Amino acid sequence: MVLDLGVVMDLMHNWSKMLPTVQPFYAVKCNPNPSLLGTLAALGSNFDCASKSEIETVLSLGVSPDRIIYANPCKSVSHINYAASVGVNVTTFDSKEEVEKIRKWHPKCQLILRIKPPQDSGARNSLGLKYGALLEEVPMLLQAAHDADLTVIGVSFHIGSGGADAKAYHGAIATAKSVFKMASKLDMQKMHVLDIGGGFSSGTEFGVAAVHVNDALEASFGNEEGITGG
Repeated sequence: MVLDLGVVMDLMHNWSKMLPTVQPFYAVKCNPNPSLLGTLAALGSNFDCASKSEIETVLSLGVSPDRIIYANPCKSVSHINYAASVGVNVTTFDSKEEVEKIRKWHPKCQLILRIKPPQDSGARNSLGLKYGALLEEVPMLLQAAHDADLTVIGVSFHIGSGGADAKAYHGAIATAKSVFKMASKLDMQKMHVLDIGGGFSSGTEFGVAAVHVNDALEASFGNEEGITGG
């Protein structure tokens, strides 16, 4: 295997050019090579970590914990305790059980609600089968977090990896906007984070995905101020 950091730099430049409103959070599980992670950190990328070991790896490079999202909707208590101890204060959830764990072990943590995409994107690895709340479960989960005095700052989804139809971003982002509206109706703090997942490919596939993402963001969130995409 050959790792060309020049290619990494070009890819980051292309991301900034084609998705200017979306802040990249690199999923460490894809490739935890320290040289790769260090280069991405220097180029301004944040990080998506799914475990204690991934958080440890990123922090060992001198990355501040506020550049990490603990993106795992089903975490062990020991890993939640670790995240709290090092100041990783944003995580995903999709169940009442996870709300209760966070309330008990990391009450300062801010939450991002993981939802299932509304349609099958045709991806070879459809993560919606494994993670994410159904739309009809969302009000109950938002209320559970509110009752636990936890702050829900946004919504996340993942249309899947490998051959996903980029048109699926339109439905997924529109559904995320409906969740923002639900939170507002519950008099919760205004949400400001939209996590559009991963599975992006390089080359023409990324270009096509970027067009659909930008169009969908404009359609659903074009009039919103202070929204952070990632």
